[in-house]
Amino acid sequence: MLAGIASASSVVNRGTFVSPKTGVKWRYWIEDASVDVDTLRFDIAEIARVGSSGFELLSYQSYGSVSSSTGLIILDPTDFAFGSDRFVNVTASVVQAAIDNNLTIDFTLGPDQGAGVPVLPEDVDMEGMNTELVFGSHFLAAGESFNGPIPQPEIFPFLRFDGTVASANISQMQLVSVIGAQVADGANISSTRVSLNFNTVQDLTSQVQSSGDSMTVSWTPPSNGTNVVLSYFSRRNGYPEARPGFNSPDPNEPGSWGSWVVDHFSVKGVNISTTFIQNNILSNADIAEMLALPGVGQYMWEDSMEYQAQLFWTDTFSERFLERHGYEVNITLPVLHTLPSNAQTKRNQTFDYGTSFDWEKFTEDYQDTLTSLYIDYMGNFSEWARSIGMSFSNQPAYNFRLDTAASAAIPDTPEIESLGVPTIDEARQLSGGVHLGNRTIFSSETGARPGEANALRMMELLQDANTQYAGGVNIALLHGFPYSGNYPNTTWPGLTTFGYDFADMHGPRMPAWDYYKEYLDYLARTQYVLQAGVAKVDLGIYRKGYNIVTPPPYTGTSLLISSGYTYEYVSPENLKLPGVTVSDSRLAPAGPAYKAFILGRQDNITVDAAQRLVDYAQNGLPVVVVGDVPSDIPGFETGNASMVQVQSLMSQLTAEATVAVVEDESDVPSALVSLGVLPAVAADPPSATLYSVVREVDNNDSETRTAYFFLFNQGTSAINFTLTLNPGFEGSPFALDPWSGEVRPVVLSSNSSSGNISIPAISLAPSQTALFAVTSGDSLEGVPIPNGHLVSADPNVTAVALTTSSTSGSQQFELRSPDEGMKQFITEAGETMSANFSLEGETSQVLGGWQLNVTSWTPPQNLSDHRSVLIPQAAINLTQGLVPWSSIEGLTNISGVGTYITSFEWSHADDGGVGLLLDFGEIFHTLKARLNDKQAATADPTHPVIDISELVVNGTNTIIVDVASTLLNAVNAVSLE
Repeated sequence: MLAGIASASSVVNRGTFVSPKTGVKWRYWIEDASVDVDTLRFDIAEIARVGSSGFELLSYQSYGSVSSSTGLIILDPTDFAFGSDRFVNVTASVVQAAIDNNLTIDFTLGPDQGAGVPVLPEDVDMEGMNTELVFGSHFLAAGESFNGPIPQPEIFPFLRFDGTVASANISQMQLVSVIGAQVADGANISSTRVSLNFNTVQDLTSQVQSSGDSMTVSWTPPSNGTNVVLSYFSRRNGYPEARPGFNSPDPNEPGSWGSWVVDHFSVKGVNISTTFIQNNILSNADIAEMLALPGVGQYMWEDSMEYQAQLFWTDTFSERFLERHGYEVNITLPVLHTLPSNAQTKRNQTFDYGTSFDWEKFTEDYQDTLTSLYIDYMGNFSEWARSIGMSFSNQPAYNFRLDTAASAAIPDTPEIESLGVPTIDEARQLSGGVHLGNRTIFSSETGARPGEANALRMMELLQDANTQYAGGVNIALLHGFPYSGNYPNTTWPGLTTFGYDFADMHGPRMPAWDYYKEYLDYLARTQYVLQAGVAKVDLGIYRKGYNIVTPPPYTGTSLLISSGYTYEYVSPENLKLPGVTVSDSRLAPAGPAYKAFILGRQDNITVDAAQRLVDYAQNGLPVVVVGDVPSDIPGFETGNASMVQVQSLMSQLTAEATVAVVEDESDVPSALVSLGVLPAVAADPPSATLYSVVREVDNNDSETRTAYFFLFNQGTSAINFTLTLNPGFEGSPFALDPWSGEVRPVVLSSNSSSGNISIPAISLAPSQTALFAVTSGDSLEGVPIPNGHLVSADPNVTAVALTTSSTSGSQQFELRSPDEGMKQFITEAGETMSANFSLEGETSQVLGGWQLNVTSWTPPQNLSDHRSVLIPQAAINLTQGLVPWSSIEGLTNISGVGTYITSFEWSHADDGGVGLLLDFGEIFHTLKARLNDKQAATADPTHPVIDISELVVNGTNTIIVDVASTLLNAVNAVSLE
């Protein structure tokens, strides 16, 4: 079902490492189209000012006003909602502002989450709108027959927080099936789950008699026990995306209609959305023409799927089910409502087949079918987006019962979120689909931490981004930037989405905003590396899973990580994609190029996947099977032909020389080594918290290959290790500093005969990252490779590349050590040399004599004004040293910016023989330092130590440090009042 998916979302121009064009993006919220256009332009200019590459425009509209925390609808949507005339004009202004500021813009496919568009309420009950399967039941006592109207289903309208009905008024239903069955012996018909005897199931659908609106059936059960009649209907459930106008809907005013969720399992749902957007928005005010300009309109975009149904359905479901599985769906219906539901109101009673049948095979086939229909939906959206010069991006599959990796291969740019997909393993449950689908960009809505509105620290934001990067993500879309102007019935500090439930409300309302750029530059440079070429992953792990789960679905992940292996999960549907073949013992060589495939404790496997694994193994791909070999297919079949075929294929697979069968996950690393599979990154000693990402650029024009390596310590303790890089080709290593933009050759390393490169004395603090590259070319980012290097040195000796001599072309490097005395090192030529290190009497010192000047950010007297009042506080001499503001009288409940000033003496600025490091200790939020009126490098919050050797002068040196807080103290102070 995934065949023929085209490549998309490639990045054409990444800029350079020091000045990348790969900056973060923002979710930009407007409440509605009542916004002031000048304020919009200001906001978008601010997004550009901090080094971003683009933003998503989202008309929030109080998230449908279904929850008390999301806000009330204050202004009549008729005039200001998505699709209104005013919204069209605002959209044109926003797109023009994006052009003016050299930013990309993503356009949401509707208000709120983009799951639906304005539709006249009387038209919501049409094909293509959100559809659910509902049912009714009627029990029959022993010996009782049924003769009458079929049981009517339970219908649950969706309610707002105030108890009013939010869903559209839907009256029509379509009969899907009527089923009769005997209740299993011993089952309690009053319980929430009632088991039926599968062997007694009868499909009564063909016996239903229709007369007008009445449908009746007659049935005499063949058995004497308790029986039940179940009737199943499909219906539009009128799920609301945004509220309609305050008065009756006007056919000429789309803002008055309300927005309603479309059917995400039908191409007709795509048609409803695209037709409205094309006719009512893109065709007006030159919006389509502006979006189609190069570098302007990037994605037509949809957020996470959070709309509801009793059980998702679509009009063509039964037909597709028969197509894919070869039997009628009707016999599965009694068990389908056992699947987890996100419905606001859930049924009090559902049914299963107890022990009379392996009924989870039916839920498997339902989920598989639903996935295939969802893939059609996304594929058609991609086609439409490309037809208007843009691409399609969404957050695929999760929250619903859909194959995650299969779905992730379809949108041009798949997206996840750090809120709903917070762990590295969870992200990798989608990344296999992303990479095998040839999707070069994997996005994450990042930083929406619960309970941290106005309180998110920069270290937390960076930690969330780095965690997502380790899962395969290569662009962070930050959550979020709210419209900064005033809005009716909204108090300081301004529009706050989700009622303070989630972080954060970034932008000029935050005291730290002027200091964001250097931190976002770090993210941009990291993304520059992660968007290079294509991802390369050591291992693919088989998983046919219909949700994102934790703990990891493969239980041996920590052992793989400790051994250095990268991995991701692969759906059997991903194996059908173009290019997923074996060459040179690599699976999908132009993509992730898996070195081996793991089949971990799988009871079943699809016939297609089993056949492909046999083919892969016969063509040289190593395969490791953990535990029992799969012996069945996932779903139901009439007979056992497919099961027998799987068993035969598994026998063929395990007989191949490239296949190892092991009893336990602990045996997998050694089995991989025995099969010749080594990780691209390894640490000595091993670490279970060191994650890596590898990207490779193969420049066919120059035959130059470059591999980039991202390292991340997810642990709570520092790790120290020797790093071994195995790029798969011979090359020279470089270290890339995402904080400064510097690219330096690694001049202390050793090479093995196999091409591996070992770099000693790597240290990563908790949550710290590092970037390396290996290139077969003669330079990287304009920095030439060294023509000599050291292969070893005494402990605590480091070698740092300096500049290239313009006369000799030779690479110069400097040896450094915090320890005094004679130290030895060995050159590439094998020559042992010595150097004497001296600190010339200098010792570490704690800087004192600090003066602190704080500018507090306080609420205005009129809380309807969104702007903070900035009040300079009296200067404070910190005789007690550097202590938190909460320990300083008068600053306990202060938010704002503090400027710290002190000075120190130095006398080695001219000789260069003694360098100087400045350790800032713990950084609460943001920090920016100047030394002798020159800006110092931005300190990594995870390891806030910077080299200031080039900035000091002989004599007195003055250091000025600006630190900014969050806005939380000021907000709490108002709350306390």
